[in-house]
Amino acid sequence: MRERPWMAFRVARRVPGWDPTGMRNYTSDAAFPAGFRVPELPEVEAVAREVRAALRRSTIVDVRVHRWSVVTGASRQIDRLLLGARVLDLVRHGKQLALVGADGSVLVVQLGMSGSFGVVPAFAPLEPHTHIAWTLDRSRELRFVDPRRFGGVTWLKDRTALTARWSRLGPDALALPSGWFTPITTNRRAIKAALLDQRTVAGVGNIYADEALSLVNIAPQRPCSRLNEHHFGALGRALGTIMRSALASGGSTIRTYRRMGGGAGAFQASLRVYGRAGQPCVTCTRPLESGLVAGRTTVWCAACQS
Repeated sequence: MRERPWMAFRVARRVPGWDPTGMRNYTSDAAFPAGFRVPELPEVEAVAREVRAALRRSTIVDVRVHRWSVVTGASRQIDRLLLGARVLDLVRHGKQLALVGADGSVLVVQLGMSGSFGVVPAFAPLEPHTHIAWTLDRSRELRFVDPRRFGGVTWLKDRTALTARWSRLGPDALALPSGWFTPITTNRRAIKAALLDQRTVAGVGNIYADEALSLVNIAPQRPCSRLNEHHFGALGRALGTIMRSALASGGSTIRTYRRMGGGAGAFQASLRVYGRAGQPCVTCTRPLESGLVAGRTTVWCAACQS
C-alpha cells in the first residue's frame, strides 16, 4: 500500500478536560493512562438497563459513604446523596449515568476504569473498594465499587444542571444526528483522536473506535480534514451498528468490566481488530498492524484501511 503522510501520525499528550486528581470530568479517552480499558457506551448502557430495572421507584432509606474523595459537589452532606428520596429514573449519556431523585436532585455516576454499579441484597458482604452504599427499601443496596478510583459521583441540584453538564458532550453514539461530524470536518487531527474526544461523540472509546473504523476501511491515523461527507456518514452508521451489536452481547469484558451480578460481556469474541495485533485481518488475512494514536494502542489493517 502506498504510504500516506498521516500514517506515522502519533499523539501522546494530555488533553483539555484531563483532571489528574480523579479525571471524573474527562472529555477524552486519551485522558486515561495507556493500557487501561475504560467501559464504553455498550458496557455502561448494559449496566444502566440492569440497574434501572432493579432500582426504579425505590426509596433510599440510608446512605453510607466509605470514601468521600470519590464524591464531588455534596460537601460531605449525606442528604445530597438522595437520602430519603425516591428514585425516579436512571438515565445515561455517553459513558455517564445519572440517578434522578423525586426531590429534583441528580447524582451523576462515572465508572472510570474499574468502577461497577449494581443492586445487591442488603446482607451481601461488602466488596473491597465499595465507596458508597445506598440502602433501599425491600432489603436491597445500590453499591458503587471502584478499585482504581478513577470514577466518581457528582451531586447536581436539578435536571437543568444535568442538561448543562451533558451539553458539553457530543451526541450519544447510539443516536447520532446526520450532521454529527460538522465540527470536525476541517480538523487536521487523526479521526481516531476525534472519536475519543467525548465532545465529538459521547460514548466511544478505544475498542469501538478501532472496530468502527475497521468496518468502513478508514485508517485511524487519517486526518479528519481528509474525509468527506460520505466517509463520515458511513462511519456514523458503523458506530451505531457496533454499539448495538456490542450491547446485545452485554458489552466487551477485556479486563475488569462486569455486569451486575458479576457476569461478563461476550462481544470481545466478535472483535475484528481490537486486541488482535499481528493476527490475520478478517477480510484480507494480512497481519494486523499496531501503534499509538491519540496515546492509545491502536490496531488496524494497513491493506484494507486507508
